[in-house]
Amino acid sequence: SARRDAPAARAALLTCRALLTDTAGPQPGTGGADAPYLTAVDAWTELERPYEAAYVREAWGLRLLAAGAAGGRTVLHEAIAAYQDIDAVWDVLRCQRGLRDHGQVTVRRPGALGYGDHLSPRERAVARLASLGLSNREIARELVLSHRTVEHHVARALRKLGVSSRTEIGSQLGP
Repeated sequence: SARRDAPAARAALLTCRALLTDTAGPQPGTGGADAPYLTAVDAWTELERPYEAAYVREAWGLRLLAAGAAGGRTVLHEAIAAYQDIDAVWDVLRCQRGLRDHGQVTVRRPGALGYGDHLSPRERAVARLASLGLSNREIARELVLSHRTVEHHVARALRKLGVSSRTEIGSQLGP
């Protein structure tokens, strides 16, 4: 079936159909105009493609705002949250500019928590596995991180714990 043969192509087609409702189709904010966007977002979400789903939400939210329809701000904030989840900074800024262009106030999301000289939860998890003798690549597989990210976490953990080797980490971590 077409759904199984080329799911990304199908999702792209659904996105195009949604975008075409901008020039021809029902009035924004009505079920008829929103349905293509919802369908496209669902298709990308099902494929675990958060960037594309956020892009469709962004287009949808901007369309609603431009038409003065209810829900535009909410949809655009959903796009911003999705972009933030995948660290798509430029896309977040573009959405925020879109909100401002339509007279909406934007609020900055607070930055990452600073842990100072204490281990962050992720650094603690990496350090614990390192103290058990796992390699960076094994830790990366276990925690679904890149091995480079694990290298950075191990280096920070060593510095914060004041030790010079992975074997010393366990004694400093505690229970």
